[in-house]
Amino acid sequence: MRIAVIVRSLKYGGMERAACNQADAFYLSGHEADLIYFSNKQKQIEPRQKDVNVIQIDLNKKMRTSIAGQTWDLFSRFINVFFRKSYPLLKGFYTSKIFKKEFAKLEKEKKYDLILVRGQGTFEQIWQYKNKRTVRICVNVSKKTKSSFLDKIMSKCYYENVRVNCNSDGSKDFYVEKFKRENITPLSLDSIKNPFFTDKVLSLSKEKNNKIPKEPYILGLGRLVKTKNFELLIDSYFEMKNKFNIPHKLVIVGDGDDKEFLEEKCKTLDIEKDVIFAGYENNPYPWIKNSEIIAFTSKKEGLSNVLIEAMCCKTRILITKSPGGMLEMMQGKLAENIAENDKTDIANKMKKILDYEKEFYFDDYEKALSLFEPSQIVNKWLDMYIKKDK
Repeated sequence: MRIAVIVRSLKYGGMERAACNQADAFYLSGHEADLIYFSNKQKQIEPRQKDVNVIQIDLNKKMRTSIAGQTWDLFSRFINVFFRKSYPLLKGFYTSKIFKKEFAKLEKEKKYDLILVRGQGTFEQIWQYKNKRTVRICVNVSKKTKSSFLDKIMSKCYYENVRVNCNSDGSKDFYVEKFKRENITPLSLDSIKNPFFTDKVLSLSKEKNNKIPKEPYILGLGRLVKTKNFELLIDSYFEMKNKFNIPHKLVIVGDGDDKEFLEEKCKTLDIEKDVIFAGYENNPYPWIKNSEIIAFTSKKEGLSNVLIEAMCCKTRILITKSPGGMLEMMQGKLAENIAENDKTDIANKMKKILDYEKEFYFDDYEKALSLFEPSQIVNKWLDMYIKKDK
């Protein structure tokens, strides 16, 4: 089979890593795999398998180099002044045409059997490209229970009469409700988890990093943005430190717009010496492996790659209740490690989790990780979208 995995960019993010893993998984299962991306900005990763074809289609550049493209871009920006957040939809109307033309060149000699388009940031740029071979993979969820007129228009363009797949059952539940609310009828709506290579994480987790503190620490990892809710983690750590007098530092690995705000918050709470902002790390796995516990306090999360990576590294885990697919991973003894979105409950739960040895959770980690075995995931894609149609 010939498989295309399409993603917006190859920066170091969860969506991009999942795209690389997906291309690798198909290749290792004996298929011809191409990874297609649009933006070269902050390109940091590629598939591990060198025989996976990595192809760039620079939609923005091709749009800017034509008078018609420049004119449409200006028009889209002008309309966006009056209808906020409409720019990606309008721009995608034009870039879809560019993509169709460029993609046809790739299929000139041999067509793809399956085309996987990962994430709204990707398929909003090519939303007019629709056929039965194409599946749009959704991971983003939200707490919204109402849809604006623009939400409904966008969903009509992005999801109507196309195949939709989610990376978790929790994400699928969100889209079932969203489509019902917005009167959207996709060709199909299913869920298949992302393939995951545990050996890669385990190997990278053994690398030495002299920046890792020698003191025990609690870890928060991710982009420093409002959605990740590191403010709640800091409040919970402050409460935990005051209530239980723990010796642990709080280490936050990541960068983003909220960094300065979070640093100021730590100063206000007088814990700036106890909280380490490590910045962005190209290899976060040693930080995960050496942590005493990793805490997830996101307001929403499709299915966190970092959660799966933490299970690979066999560190203790705490998550808060949020929309998406994380809750379904916390089975067995891990179900006790789910906290309310409340600093006191988080502090109490983290203290309780720290009372157990890391080995206490190993069996549950193994069961959870078995759901992401690459060859099984590949077979699910083929069974659902190729063999079923024959």
